[in-house]
Amino acid sequence: MMSIASCEPSVMFHHFCDSNHPRGQGAIDAEELAQLIKWLGRDRILRADEWIDHIRIGKSTENKICFTFDDALACQYDVAAPVLEAHNLTGFFFIYTGYLFDDLLPRLEIYRYFRTVYFQTVDEFYQDFFDAVDKPGGAAAREWMARFDRKNYPAYPPYYSDNDVRFQQMRDEFLGEQRYFAIMDDMISARGLSPLELATKTMMSAAQIKALADRGHNIGLHSHSHPTVFAALSAEGQAEEYQRNVAAVTRASGRAPIAMSHPCNSYVPATLTILDELGIEFGFRADVTQKNYSRLELPREDHSTLMREMRA
Repeated sequence: MMSIASCEPSVMFHHFCDSNHPRGQGAIDAEELAQLIKWLGRDRILRADEWIDHIRIGKSTENKICFTFDDALACQYDVAAPVLEAHNLTGFFFIYTGYLFDDLLPRLEIYRYFRTVYFQTVDEFYQDFFDAVDKPGGAAAREWMARFDRKNYPAYPPYYSDNDVRFQQMRDEFLGEQRYFAIMDDMISARGLSPLELATKTMMSAAQIKALADRGHNIGLHSHSHPTVFAALSAEGQAEEYQRNVAAVTRASGRAPIAMSHPCNSYVPATLTILDELGIEFGFRADVTQKNYSRLELPREDHSTLMREMRA
């Protein structure tokens, strides 16, 4: 697969905030996004179609970047898209699609919304979560917590707190998907809430996705159900995830996707073969750790890192 050694890292966004969308971890508002565009330099930022043309014809991307948005979040449509369009920009919106057509709950976003809105601080949520895991997990959970050492997980960026890393690793390494879902759903139910109620507050609708595509934004893949450890799926499971994702993106946007981002930065070489066979031309990682990049492993810098640099 073609190597792109000098590809400039593009920018990865997730959450935005305004009067209708809470300011959780990492979220920025419209004014902050506009400030970031100015700080980066508008001339450096390519529209999605311009960026595609640069890569396709082998034109240098030195000092050129694009903007990418993961997860099909309603806040991206409400807050970020108008700012981009005011600057004559378009972006890549990578969506996971189970919620759109198959009634699969977007649990990652439901749970994030829950911990943002219904707890005073994220550490208050973490404490309740660790306590909830301890009840069914017992001695095994306490033993895992005692063994936890942040130094064993060097891939996490330095701005992640120890509790951020502890939570994510307990979720993925100790609990696994189904046990994690059960604990979180119990915590939500204990507050008299329903996951479906929270989902409607967080995700884009199919009509909004179509509107973005019609306004020139590029709609791409982010898997169908967004497993947190995508690489753990069998090759057949990965292929089904992306086949369903392709069908749903095409249905929602009216266009066959050509780009994607790897959910939770999780993939294996077989994943890249599957994407290539589906006609995907460009794929994005969630970091800048590799020295050389294939066209399906392009680098991205998290916006929060850039915001820290801008404010320094």
